[in-house]
Amino acid sequence: MILSGLLALAMGSSHLVNDDHRMQWWTDARFGMFIHWDMSSLAGTEISWSRKGSKPLDIFGDPAGVVEDPAYDHLYQRFNPSQFDAESWAKLAQDSGMKYVVFTAKHHGGFAMFDTALSNYGITHTAFKRDVLGELIGACRRHHLKVGIYYSQRDWHHPDYGVKDNAKYHAYLTGQLTELLTHYGKIDVMWFDSFGHGNSINYWKADQVLDLVKRLQPGIIVNNRTGSFAESVAALEGDFDTPEQRLGSFQNNRAWESCMTVVTVPDGGGWSYRSDGKVKPYEECVKALVSCATGDGNLLLDVGPDSTGIIPNDQAMRLREVGKWIAKYGKSIYKTRGGPYRNGSNGGSTYRDRSIFLHVFSWPKSGLRLAALKSKIQSVKVLTGGRATWHQTPDGIDLSLSEAYRDKLDTVIEIKLDDLAASEMPDHVPLPTF
Repeated sequence: MILSGLLALAMGSSHLVNDDHRMQWWTDARFGMFIHWDMSSLAGTEISWSRKGSKPLDIFGDPAGVVEDPAYDHLYQRFNPSQFDAESWAKLAQDSGMKYVVFTAKHHGGFAMFDTALSNYGITHTAFKRDVLGELIGACRRHHLKVGIYYSQRDWHHPDYGVKDNAKYHAYLTGQLTELLTHYGKIDVMWFDSFGHGNSINYWKADQVLDLVKRLQPGIIVNNRTGSFAESVAALEGDFDTPEQRLGSFQNNRAWESCMTVVTVPDGGGWSYRSDGKVKPYEECVKALVSCATGDGNLLLDVGPDSTGIIPNDQAMRLREVGKWIAKYGKSIYKTRGGPYRNGSNGGSTYRDRSIFLHVFSWPKSGLRLAALKSKIQSVKVLTGGRATWHQTPDGIDLSLSEAYRDKLDTVIEIKLDDLAASEMPDHVPLPTF
């Protein structure tokens, strides 16, 4: 019986992403931590979007649990996250098997979570006074984590945002970016979040913004949200795509990263601390990571610290559980590429050197029937336990495993070949982008 999604060999170029040396550490990492946090955690409502009514240049309505503008904009006056400990956050990321951290320096609401000389609307102008971003960057480096900065080009709080020719706000935006990219040492990832729906890329001078970032931080990786939602310009596409709150499709001719929350909420948000948030099941989190890796992408999993500065225990526990899984099976995730078997709802595969790692979420009763490989199989090892039997012919590969050893979450199997697994990836048929 054929296992859907595992039969066919994946098509596409297996080398395009890694041809850029800047991307190597990122594609090797596969797993990162996203952190959305600011004074909105006091209200326990969605970051920025719960600022009722006033969202210049955006067309979205207000979600549930909104806070009136005057109240939202003054939440920071009560924001004093005295329990914030950058070391514990970095240690959690490390324990969870994550290799990089991306932190929200400024979200759409305009509040700066770093030390900026260009505005009083920021964390250093609260009773807390400390530079959260600076402390977190230092802790990440001590724990050997790469560092990413999220910065929203939107700013619904700034009085010059989108006004007239936007020159005043553009100077403010580039001024803050200059601070972020010159005051904190090497930054590995710049994570933008688009200019919004109003006006054009030229109006926002998106090309100048991207040039500034690359000039200040040579070698930095930039996501694909540098322009306007309404326009698509190849020069502004950045280095990787960012499917949001969904798993990306198989794509190995351009890097990608699914950004997803570790909690679910009724309105589909959950990026920041939400009083109505429920942590996703362990199985869902592991399968999300595996699905990204087998699709040749990364998973950036978001947490939302509370108003005291603590990452809630249920979120932290879930991440550590995922970390325990990675500690066992990380060789099938880190430093791998997606393929050569294209992934689907029942599983997928990754490869590195002479090994193919099968990830099987559900088994046909009669076992797996896989597409033929050019290389000869030297050995098959079930990393999750048990011993598989296999038979290779020019027409395909039959693989079976006792039902007692079929892992209910993900059966991980290493197939060792007599040639490099990359040789199984056809280069002549490009995959469509999603």
